[in-house]
Amino acid sequence: MGPFDIAVIVLVCAAFAGVCGWLIYRKVKHKGGCCGCDCGCGSFCGESCPHCKKDDSQK
Repeated sequence: MGPFDIAVIVLVCAAFAGVCGWLIYRKVKHKGGCCGCDCGCGSFCGESCPHCKKDDSQK
């Protein structure tokens, strides 16, 4: 195995790790709230989410 092969393997592994990290970051930080907002409060926000309060008052 030559240096070119090693460089290609390292680049592919780094790209894979970067994509996995980006997907995990998006999943953790940008998950939707109970009202579809991106506040990250999850399904437990109820009345405590300012975005949900705004949406409830507009209905």
